[in-house]
Amino acid sequence: MAMHRWMLAIVLAVAAVGGYAGWQQWGPLPDSVAARVDGDAIPAATLDVFVAAARRSEPDISRESVLKGLVENRLLAAVADAQHDHHGHPERVGYDSATRHEQQRFKLIRTAYADALREAVNDNGMGNSLDSLTAPLALSREALAPMLTLEQALYSTMAEAQQQAAREYVLARYRFADDQPEQTLTLWDLYRRQNIQLKVQMHNLNLDFIREAVKQQLTMAYVFYWFEQQAGLSRTAIAAMDRSIDDALQRETLMHDMGLMQDIHDDNPQLRELAAQVTDAQIADYYAAHQALFTRVERVRARHLRVNSQQQADRVHELIHDGLSFDQAVADYSVALDRDQGGELGWIDRQSRQDHWTRALAFVQPEGVVSPPFRSPDADGEPYWELFLVEEKVTAYQSLDSESVRYRAGRAVAQERLQQRFQSLLAEVTEQASLRINREIL
Repeated sequence: MAMHRWMLAIVLAVAAVGGYAGWQQWGPLPDSVAARVDGDAIPAATLDVFVAAARRSEPDISRESVLKGLVENRLLAAVADAQHDHHGHPERVGYDSATRHEQQRFKLIRTAYADALREAVNDNGMGNSLDSLTAPLALSREALAPMLTLEQALYSTMAEAQQQAAREYVLARYRFADDQPEQTLTLWDLYRRQNIQLKVQMHNLNLDFIREAVKQQLTMAYVFYWFEQQAGLSRTAIAAMDRSIDDALQRETLMHDMGLMQDIHDDNPQLRELAAQVTDAQIADYYAAHQALFTRVERVRARHLRVNSQQQADRVHELIHDGLSFDQAVADYSVALDRDQGGELGWIDRQSRQDHWTRALAFVQPEGVVSPPFRSPDADGEPYWELFLVEEKVTAYQSLDSESVRYRAGRAVAQERLQQRFQSLLAEVTEQASLRINREIL
């Protein structure tokens, strides 16, 4: 199930706090306050927003579970803040912190108020946010080039003078209601919200990309405008919502620093370091307790069917799906030389699968299921298409002393240690915190 990262943080929090009851220190609190954490209130109206968003993906999630997540995020954010005060925090994502907050705020509001926003968009004709423009977009290669063309090929961002010029260059003028003052979006407003890859599109003067980025930015601005005008939350509740978003982002940062989260292609030095310390005995224990995780296919017995066109391959696959036996399909349609032998590939083991791409592909197919058609990868010669049927598959346990087992088991043991460290930290900060929970609103 797809889940926004901030929502993932909340759900992770719920799972983590389930094992102890230190947070359950009840009221008294006014009806408007769901919880008070070290003196700071989480308003009931703020909790309502997160509950509404959470129930879009988890309809049965309780208010208490969501509140636990918000409280836990608040406590862990304080830890993250303290650590960064002393050590700083290197940027590890392509977006600045303000943009990350905006993105999560947009997702939260759009999810929590999905139905009301959809109705508002229809009523106000906001299907295309560019319709809110009060003047044509100022998209001109000649005007943009001096600001977006990098002064040297080795530079990756605008020079200071270019940034200042971009702050003064208005790309879009817009308003969402007649009584709203005209709003502006400068080139810098748009540029600073992009990650490195997207900034390259702007440096390349890709006007189609810039137009689409403006459209997306105006869509976000409209959602924020609607929220502030129509959602009915007090300024206090909105401020608490924004802080809760920052708490979730801080929690994510803390977990990343602890080695419990990592971005794609991002190294995880904490996990790597701990994995290197795992002993042979610990690996053996993990292997014994989780042996099913270390099975692998040793050999398969397979057959194939070859045709000369995608159309023919799709047709044969459809006939098999409708009931034609693989034996008959091979006899009727295969153009391979082994057609009279039923397309027999024989037994394929881990070594012999390297002989040809058909054997390698057959080796990884599910047992007893005719595969979809695969096109030959050969660059030379006429292409052809193959269908496979794996009739038997033999599996075995990987050897305990294999490099693969050591790597996987070592990281798994290290991951468990990191989780234990996190649970200890969470228990400690919870016990030390001053918590009050309003049972009446849960």
